[in-house]
Amino acid sequence: MTQRSDIGWRVVEASFETSAAASDGYPVPGPPEIAVAGRSNVGKSSLLNAFCGRRGLARVSRTPGRTRLINFFAVRLRGPGDDLPLRLVDLPGYGFAAADRTTRESFGPMVEGYFSQRATLCGLLLLVDSRRDFGAAEFELLEYMSKRQLPALVCATKIDKLKASERGLVARRLAAKLGVPSKDILLTSSQDRIGLGDDARAGGLAADIATLARGTSS
Repeated sequence: MTQRSDIGWRVVEASFETSAAASDGYPVPGPPEIAVAGRSNVGKSSLLNAFCGRRGLARVSRTPGRTRLINFFAVRLRGPGDDLPLRLVDLPGYGFAAADRTTRESFGPMVEGYFSQRATLCGLLLLVDSRRDFGAAEFELLEYMSKRQLPALVCATKIDKLKASERGLVARRLAAKLGVPSKDILLTSSQDRIGLGDDARAGGLAADIATLARGTSS
């Protein structure tokens, strides 16, 4: 069988490792870790499942804010002539926490503890609903990563909910808020698998995550 020459980075293995509320429950440090953050209704679990090709990998709930722990997933990416092990670290949805003081006070130390204590953290995947805008929490996360001199990837989700004519405006709108080129905003859909592909010519989430994990420019 002829091997495809246009295969780029893609997920070849993915599994749930553990859930934890504090550092004593984290898995032993190993491969680079990428934190995945976003508001509780941003479609984080659906995107993780679609990206990894495992429908039940991350629990999808109809109730916002049901993720109460930090969840660790072992992932192996495969690219041209290279395998790359990493962890995706699913953080509790902060949108729900921001609306509820008790929940916010519970989640805050948990997430802050992970960010400050985990030496293997190498980047942030920040999810934003393509129909919404940045809020204070998003800017705070990006500012924190900047202070740590760690990269962040902004990913607009649920792009399938918009008309084709509206999609280009999303990248320009979000990019303008951050003062970055619109190409730095990745448009995705877990339902239609937009932006998740393994085509090296088109890039996508797998290629961008590989870049974060390797700490190099693609």
